[in-house]
Amino acid sequence: MLYIKFDIKDPAKFTDFQKVFDHMLKTRQPGFEFEEEDIEGPSTEEEWNRMTDREWEELKKKWREEVEPEVKRYRELIPDYANEFLESYIGFDEKKAGVFAFDTLGIFNYLEFTFEVDMDKLEKFDETSGVVEFSTGNFPFGGMERFLMTLKAFDLIPTECYNGFIVYEFDWKNDFYHEAIDLIEKTREYKEKFR
Repeated sequence: MLYIKFDIKDPAKFTDFQKVFDHMLKTRQPGFEFEEEDIEGPSTEEEWNRMTDREWEELKKKWREEVEPEVKRYRELIPDYANEFLESYIGFDEKKAGVFAFDTLGIFNYLEFTFEVDMDKLEKFDETSGVVEFSTGNFPFGGMERFLMTLKAFDLIPTECYNGFIVYEFDWKNDFYHEAIDLIEKTREYKEKFR
């Protein structure tokens, strides 16, 4: 069982993250498909020809205002404060990665599809700390950095992690960069629980 322990800086933001976690659970269910609304137009040529100018203008307006389904989901699940943090992270990452950087929708796509893990549990220990547990049989499972940044976007500050190999403590150098302090004895104890 992989895990990330975190400090909760704002309990309301933990509640907001719970919605993202629940969405991640839902997208990992076998056979899951998004329910998407299509803006229907007339179905036959005859119906198209009978449309009034006003009906035609209203239909064009609906089409222009239609938002891509993933953009709509992103806006529903990611509050402005979290989006602002992720945008800042992307700016930081672009300096580091150059043309290989990604955007907020890329992070959201990762949360929905390319973070190849099963989300097992999100637990609040008390008002100031919690843990998210997940599992995978597929290493490297999409990596954890973008998930760590998503936690931070909701003011859930990662403090300790088991990444499948070692338990380590986070030493945050700035908002977006940390060094890992390996906890060898804690790793041994943690792995022993599963033998």
